Amino acid sequence: MLSTYQRVPAAWRPVLVLAVLLADLFAGTVSHARAATTQDTSVTFRVEAATQGETLLVTGSAPQLGSWDPARAVPLGTTASAYPHWSAGVRLPVGATVQYKYLRRSPTGAVTWESTPNRTLTVSPNTPANHDRWDVSPVSATFRATATTSWGQNLYVTGHLPDLGSWDPAKAVPLTTGATTYPLWSGAHQLPPNTTVQYKYFKKNPDGTVTWENGDNRTVVTPPTGTLTVNDTWR
Repeated sequence: MLSTYQRVPAAWRPVLVLAVLLADLFAGTVSHARAATTQDTSVTFRVEAATQGETLLVTGSAPQLGSWDPARAVPLGTTASAYPHWSAGVRLPVGATVQYKYLRRSPTGAVTWESTPNRTLTVSPNTPANHDRWDVSPVSATFRATATTSWGQNLYVTGHLPDLGSWDPAKAVPLTTGATTYPLWSGAHQLPPNTTVQYKYFKKNPDGTVTWENGDNRTVVTPPTGTLTVNDTWR
């Protein structure tokens, strides 16, 4: 029996070989693109909670967090110097919006959930570590800033709270923009309620250097519950 290659006229055989090569190349490109869209990054969950022999865990809507199953929740750890702060790193897909909650597990295995609503996190490659408080509902804060940038520059916001990176540009909250919204940049992060927040914007250049905006630190007070939106202009 003749192979497919042998049944093709000799004049067309080079075209068949080229088509096969192009198909393999395309398949490899698609595979690479799929891998890129499913990139994971490490997210640190951190919560302040006093305990009496219990351990702390975090669970949530993502399979990596146990899909709300306490038996598959991620255990948090602490040390004598870090207590009452508990933390754990979890790899989550970039771009995913995850709901999560903390729970306590007693030495006998009894589980106590937080009574507050589910917390929400949108995963980005530079997601700052969460600094949550047991049974305290955070405020969902949205930072909106109008700023023109050069090609390759990006805008970030940081502040004095650990939630905003404690003035460390490497831990700042990234802001995003688009073709229809530029020069307006925006980003969201959870903040503690009833708290005075100092913050400031900066631009990060393609080489990693940063340019801070001028003027004193900005200040805002978070509400007791709900959401907070600030609208600023780069200065």
